[in-house]
Amino acid sequence: MPSFLLPEELLGTSPSRSAGITEEVETTNRIFGCELIAQAGIMLRLSQAATTTAQILFHRFFYRKSMIDYEVLQVAMTSVFLATKIEESQRQTRDILNVFDRLLKRRYYRELSVFDRTSKRYNKWEAKMRKVELVMLKEMGYTVYVDHPHRFILFYVRTIYGNQDLTDASKQLAQRAWNFLNDAMRTDVCLRYRPESIATAAIYLTARVLSIRLPSNPPWYHLFGATRMELEEISSIISELYTREKAEYIPVSEKDKKTNLLFRWREESKTRKKEAATANVKKQLMSSSSSKSSAKGGSGGGGGGAKSGAKRGGEGSRRDRKKAAPGRSSSPSGDDSSSSSSYDKRRRRRRRKRGRSSDSSSPSRSRSRSRTRRDRRDRDRDRGRRGGSRKATKDRGRRDSTRDKDRDRDRDRDRDRDRDRRERDRDRDRDRDRDRDRGLGDKAKKARRDKGRDRDRDRDQKNKARTKGRDDKSDGPSESAPKKTKRIVKL
Repeated sequence: MPSFLLPEELLGTSPSRSAGITEEVETTNRIFGCELIAQAGIMLRLSQAATTTAQILFHRFFYRKSMIDYEVLQVAMTSVFLATKIEESQRQTRDILNVFDRLLKRRYYRELSVFDRTSKRYNKWEAKMRKVELVMLKEMGYTVYVDHPHRFILFYVRTIYGNQDLTDASKQLAQRAWNFLNDAMRTDVCLRYRPESIATAAIYLTARVLSIRLPSNPPWYHLFGATRMELEEISSIISELYTREKAEYIPVSEKDKKTNLLFRWREESKTRKKEAATANVKKQLMSSSSSKSSAKGGSGGGGGGAKSGAKRGGEGSRRDRKKAAPGRSSSPSGDDSSSSSSYDKRRRRRRRKRGRSSDSSSPSRSRSRSRTRRDRRDRDRDRGRRGGSRKATKDRGRRDSTRDKDRDRDRDRDRDRDRDRRERDRDRDRDRDRDRDRGLGDKAKKARRDKGRDRDRDRDQKNKARTKGRDDKSDGPSESAPKKTKRIVKL
């Protein structure tokens, strides 16, 4: 089937440009819609063929209808929905709507919440997608055949290298050309040039980027039916994509600016970005001011680290600490930093709040601290963090894993044993019930047989009695019996 290409007069005057939309706005919105389709294809785990089909349907539709009449987001969702049917990779409607909702929320820094199926926006999107699907099929005349340029890449690369197995250089050439084709689908080159020419242009552009020499006498692209002019035009269109900034949706009218979800969320995301930047600046200022104040406190305090070290020692008395206090003016090691002095201040403040002074350390408290340190040291030694070589640690970990495997195996064996016992009990109960039912059935069958025999015997007796009575009536009186005569008495 031939490729679907548009005539030059239609390419120059699309319905959107006829409605007053500039070429730059239309191109940017096309790129934005195709980027959404590509990201949705990745999240829906669609093949490259399905994603490319959706992008081509998107471009074809907007050469039949204007962007003022149909929103870019709705057409992008419908293109993905229709392409999944065409490429036999169908996805459910709710999956497509959920993916596009998450894409927009992540793009515009909104909270990633679940898209409620009972919400007004969900029902609105679903109804519009159903409606736009019918409009797309009608405008395209139900001609949804799409020829992809991707299917020519590997064949062309093998032909260039003499039908040999792909080497590292040829694989790099094919992969880079494939990437260029993916980016080319964001433009309308698929409606301007044949897919063979687009694939050849991708190889041509890749060879120029990677500085790969291709046959020139005769030119290699003549083998694939392409011309040098086509290659230059397609390559310039693809290269122009990389000079653009990230595509964002541009409203096409004043009404679209007020009602379009994309523009509204984008403006809200800008405000949210400014607020986040302001909050970060405030946080940095607060952190810098707090560090400066702590540095001042550390320089004024002098040897707070030495004092805290004396307190942690737990061996001196109050008199010893008072004697050691004058010697805190300087520290030879230079450890009295702002962090240690602030730590000591916080520690003293906590002790004052608890009603305990710094000189109230009792022997029981020191014993508890030493016990805690000893427990911690034992725990670390058990975990392999202190003492022992790395090999011993590995052996211990291997033993632990072996023990865990044995425990899991024993637990599985016990579970299997319990399951087998339950199955045996169930089978035994079923057999016992079957035998009981079978015994009851034999008794019932014998009772029915006896009852039937008695009923047959009674029926035979009744039939015999009835037959005998009928025979007696049919025979009549016997000849030997005297005849009855009437006697007439005369008076």
